[in-house]
Amino acid sequence: MTHTTLSGPAASNAQRLLSVVGVLAVVASGAVGGNLLGSRERLWGSESPVARPAAGSRDASTDVASPTPTVPPSQAQTVLRSQPWWRGVTKLEGNGSTSAAPFTVADDSLQWRARWTCETGRLLVRVPNQTRPVVDAACPGASTGYSVRKGAVGVAITADGPWSMVIDQQVDVPLREPPLPVMTEPGTRTILTGSLYRIDQVGTGTINVYRLADGRTALRLDEFFVTANIDLELRFSPLEAPRSTQEYMNSPSVWAAPLDVTTGSLNFIIPPEVDPSRYRSVVVWCPIIDSAYAAATLKQP
Repeated sequence: MTHTTLSGPAASNAQRLLSVVGVLAVVASGAVGGNLLGSRERLWGSESPVARPAAGSRDASTDVASPTPTVPPSQAQTVLRSQPWWRGVTKLEGNGSTSAAPFTVADDSLQWRARWTCETGRLLVRVPNQTRPVVDAACPGASTGYSVRKGAVGVAITADGPWSMVIDQQVDVPLREPPLPVMTEPGTRTILTGSLYRIDQVGTGTINVYRLADGRTALRLDEFFVTANIDLELRFSPLEAPRSTQEYMNSPSVWAAPLDVTTGSLNFIIPPEVDPSRYRSVVVWCPIIDSAYAAATLKQP
């Protein structure tokens, strides 16, 4: 086999060509890596979520139908995302077969579900142009059916007796609830307050614990964010400032509330058997992996 080796002018030209190609590759890499003039997003799409309005409540039917001159805080655009959570859409019920009036599923929802019950015969629920029925089950019974259809959704229901369905849509936008009315009633007072700090994961925001006028206790998170995961929960700990999962687990704690939404401003009524004044911190706990995500030291205001 004969090998040909370039020399003289040919070799010089080849070296110059390789140098130019190398420089162009470096320039192109820098331009794409730095997203010059949006080049990276044009090639592979945006790395940043599209800004969308936060939810103002857990009930989508309370949304304002048309924009107002002053946009409420709950409608402010945000790129923050929550662990997906279920937001109420509507309730359907009837006796026998019918075609239900369309309900609206947001275009940015992930899916929707029908939590159904029926009493006799069989229940069949179909969405137009969808091959698989949302529900096809014997009655009496109760379960959940799912669909990814968006926009105005009408369902055709075939039934032999009474039935009901609660429709929810799954969303990942923040939830920005206003304070509960009982939190501002005469006789209600703030008994504990704190700010979240990181343990195993990112956690930010403020916590206020209220003694309500009727004797119950409530907790509110404001400007809250924690690294998303399923099945998170809030727990009261006797420790003033736990700094690790192991330290937290070495002391007994008590369940305070489920945490299905991981960003926003949220309200919780604390179980009546739990007295927050006996504890010194709140911990965001992930039971599926035994991890203390974040915590807040509680102090009297």
